[in-house]
Amino acid sequence: MKSWLPYALGAVLVAQFVGLGLWQISRAQEKRATQEAFERQTGTTRFVHGMDVQPWQQLSAEGAFDAGHQFLLDNMTDGGAAGYQVLTPFRPEGWDRWVMVNRGWLRKDFTDPRPPDIGVDGEVKEIRGRVSPLPRPGLELEPGEPADSNLPRVVQFPRMESLSGALGQPFAARSLLLDADAADGFLRRWEPVSMGPEQHIGYAVQWFALAATLLVIYFVVNWKRIEHDRTEDGA
Repeated sequence: MKSWLPYALGAVLVAQFVGLGLWQISRAQEKRATQEAFERQTGTTRFVHGMDVQPWQQLSAEGAFDAGHQFLLDNMTDGGAAGYQVLTPFRPEGWDRWVMVNRGWLRKDFTDPRPPDIGVDGEVKEIRGRVSPLPRPGLELEPGEPADSNLPRVVQFPRMESLSGALGQPFAARSLLLDADAADGFLRRWEPVSMGPEQHIGYAVQWFALAATLLVIYFVVNWKRIEHDRTEDGA
């Protein structure tokens, strides 16, 4: 009596590889839709209270930064270098909610334990930026929360609700990516996705190739077994 365990295990692995390949294709489609939405939003619109704000829409608003309650979004990289993205609360005039403005990326100095200089004045000014969700990790195990009570606070992929709760102020659901040519910012190379759809398609091909390899191995092994059995029967 021959064991079917290897065949059952192989079938499970093939199904998993195919499933992972299909998931990568769906992620590619999501990333492509996000890129298209990013590219469609051209021209800056002056925000009017109550207007319907679209993802990636370019907006302008007048108000003031709150330099005393900033956040450093940790584990942000640029060109392989470790650093922070600087999140600064902004009080727009005439709005019922504050806005979290992402002022860009700063390299982390591992030789200096002091927080980087991210000071900004609190004068009333006009800012321009693009509506965006807060950065999310590729694999999220649990919601990130403010790491400590020091200022500026170092955070690990927080939700907007947690930042709002930490400051005791209502915030808009999405942040604002400060324009690359605007003052008061740091390094800004804004992209709608960190990994393009082409990379997901590449990963999908790899998963499908693994599934195909297992199937080829299955048929080759069984063909050899059948040939062996025929030889023994004819002897």
